[in-house]
Amino acid sequence: MTDLQQQQTESISFLIENIDKGHIVLPEFQRDFVWDIGKTYELFDSLVRDIFIGSIIYGKPSFEITVREIDKRPRRGEGSRAKLRTTFFSKQEIEHKTQINNFRLVLDGQQRVTSIYRALKGKDEIWLIIKNEEELSEDVQNKEFKDRTLEEILYEFKGQEDEERLSVKLSDAYKISKSDDFESEIKVKYFDSLSFLSNYEENELINVFRKFMVTVKKLNDLYRSEKLLSYYLLNMNTEKFALFFERSNSKGVRLNFIDILAAKLYKGFNLREEIDRLQNSYHISDFKFNREIIVRTISYIVSKGKEVDKTYILTNLNYNHFNQYWGMVCSYYKKVIDFLFNENYILSQSLMPYENMIIPLITFLHELEGNDFSQMNERQNEFISYWYWSSILSQRYSSGTNEVIVHDSTMLARVAKNKKTTDKNYFKKIKVQMKGYEDILSLSKKGSAVYKGVLNFMNFSSRGLLDWNNSTRLITNSKLEDHHIFPKQYIKDHYSDDENALSLMDCIANRTLIPKLTNIRIGKKAPSEYLIEIKVKNEEIEKSLENHLIPTELIEGLYDDFYYDFVEARAKQIYKIIENEVVLKEEKILNNFYRSPITSSTGNKKVYGNYYRKRIEATFNIETEKILYKGKAYSVSAAANKAKEDLSGRDNNSTNGWKFWKYITDSGEERFIDDYRKNNVPATL
Repeated sequence: MTDLQQQQTESISFLIENIDKGHIVLPEFQRDFVWDIGKTYELFDSLVRDIFIGSIIYGKPSFEITVREIDKRPRRGEGSRAKLRTTFFSKQEIEHKTQINNFRLVLDGQQRVTSIYRALKGKDEIWLIIKNEEELSEDVQNKEFKDRTLEEILYEFKGQEDEERLSVKLSDAYKISKSDDFESEIKVKYFDSLSFLSNYEENELINVFRKFMVTVKKLNDLYRSEKLLSYYLLNMNTEKFALFFERSNSKGVRLNFIDILAAKLYKGFNLREEIDRLQNSYHISDFKFNREIIVRTISYIVSKGKEVDKTYILTNLNYNHFNQYWGMVCSYYKKVIDFLFNENYILSQSLMPYENMIIPLITFLHELEGNDFSQMNERQNEFISYWYWSSILSQRYSSGTNEVIVHDSTMLARVAKNKKTTDKNYFKKIKVQMKGYEDILSLSKKGSAVYKGVLNFMNFSSRGLLDWNNSTRLITNSKLEDHHIFPKQYIKDHYSDDENALSLMDCIANRTLIPKLTNIRIGKKAPSEYLIEIKVKNEEIEKSLENHLIPTELIEGLYDDFYYDFVEARAKQIYKIIENEVVLKEEKILNNFYRSPITSSTGNKKVYGNYYRKRIEATFNIETEKILYKGKAYSVSAAANKAKEDLSGRDNNSTNGWKFWKYITDSGEERFIDDYRKNNVPATL
């Protein structure tokens, strides 16, 4: 286990000492301490009873970061809302601290660590309450007090001493372990003031004090137990650190690599404050700006169109980049959202199939003359529409997102400059995969991108969906629900023996967007019944139904007993619109934005390959199809294998060299030399 070491253990005392020395801290992005006092009682009860409390995950950072102190504020009253101290450490300082002081970040277990610290340092008053003799089991009573375990004598943990039972404050026991006080001094400082002692005679207090001291010793044995707290230590490669943090923290607030970045930037750029400021400046209050979109866009700009992945972001971006590009990117972000709403691409943020598609649109705007959608020409507008819907319906953003973002951003940047691409394969990647209305019937997963995409597409194709109650356009970002046109309960009641109908109950051909209140009032009524009721409010309900691609015969009850016929008819209508507005435009888009690369049939071409984040160069002879590499001629694939061996030190490579070696086209695009094998392929899909 190289990145996450095997489980280890440490003591509570060691934990507290390292926190006090500043060797164990919290990343600035960690959520606040939120445990109520009852959680702390339960935590110490588990520790005494040797119940596993979960492992703490520490991280050793290898990059600059802002950290903050453990929460030592009082739970209420003066100082409870004081700002926690933060400290920025440079990469050099971090390296020194991790090597010399075993400097660590608490990545998972902050609530437990903070609770333990607060209890032992007296920030929270936690008392161990000891059972009276009569409350002990018979076998425990037969033992000497010094031979009883803490678990055997534990009555409970409380926030104050118990007047009926001997009590020891956890922080007092810890202070005693760290002091050189004599027993007489301990008695005066910590014992004599206990209210429980008021019922004892002077001579009895000697035995009670002895029990007090034995309990203090048992607590300190607990604190010093090396096996009490288990932990893992993560040596933080930035990418794996980010992945770990995204996939852990299953309880409470979920964090991702942007939280790590926020801590890294904190010294010169407060990412949280800037996001809040952006949010407050936008007129659609229900829309929430995604900070990851902005960060990845800035990464694309800084890397000159090469990188948007978290490793690059955490390693290379700094607050200067954000100070330089934040305002511009946010301005474009707003314009993109307005464009998507105004042109009916989306009705609400929750229904956006892929938020990452905003990044290429921001890039398009950045490169477009005038930096405003009003300045794009009709061909550019057609491309945006085709790219948007084709990408969604082909599920382009379902995997390999970083590569897709870069590829699409680069393509849209070229379109913004009215340039064609020499990459014909690009158009195959966004080609709609639907073949007929049966594909529409298969869409029933509410959260899927294609499902959301089809709902949005109906809004787009109708130039705005209408409200059934009044034939006005549905308001963007209003509370909409994807209503079952044939209510679920109606289908269950009337088609209980029809497996075909039941299997299509949730398909998108039986769904459309309407206001939530309208959906609630419809209930489980037959379509004709609730539509007749709505017609009382809106005499032009037929217009609204047509707008939603719903057969108007539904009002007359002609489909009430023919559910399958209804969903089939509507699925055909939905597919027909997709076919007309997307599928059949493929050839036009290709002709407008693709041209064959200019490739010679003779001569040499400079080529290069990338491996292990390194670049290696060679020469490709077009006639012989050989690669000249380091003075020797190889086949295309053999040269790639040799280059990989030189870059990695490993000789067990097997590579398709035609997809390894690249060249730069006359239009400045990066292409694989595979183009030379496809030089005569016609420009059709």
